[in-house]
Amino acid sequence: MSEYTRVEMAVGMFVLLGLCALGYLSVSIGGASLWPTDRYGISARFASVGDLSEGAVVKLAGVSVGEVDSIGIDRYAARVGMRIDRSLELPADTIASVKTEGLLGEAYVSLSPGASEDNLQDGGRITQTEPPLDLFELVEKYAFDRDDDLEGDEAAEGDGGKTSPFPDPLE
Repeated sequence: MSEYTRVEMAVGMFVLLGLCALGYLSVSIGGASLWPTDRYGISARFASVGDLSEGAVVKLAGVSVGEVDSIGIDRYAARVGMRIDRSLELPADTIASVKTEGLLGEAYVSLSPGASEDNLQDGGRITQTEPPLDLFELVEKYAFDRDDDLEGDEAAEGDGGKTSPFPDPLE
């Protein structure tokens, strides 16, 4: 066996450090954690959760403070279980909303803290919730309302195309 030179040892250490850094980045970008985080569980009931899925982010003021760990049905409503960082104490009157990143992005839970002096405890429940905005329902309603208005214009040709339910103040 030959003796290793300093250059060979330095290159070996550099490659080993590079592999460790690559492994850490792969795990952290994937959303996993090498060390368990100290979190407590809370839940909320929503009329609808849209495209929300387990593992989705829970945000407060745009900052990630936890994750969704379960979604199920509870008395004909969606029950969402969340794990929140223990360092964050949420007031009992916090509001939970399901939102999306951008127009067609991933769904997440947004928390808006209230002003209560009491805090949610481990296993507590958020009572005030807002379901996600259904973009397709809004587009459909707007499109069909627009078609109804156009049909009304054609039928109201005798009155000069006026379809307003309010009387004209100049008449």
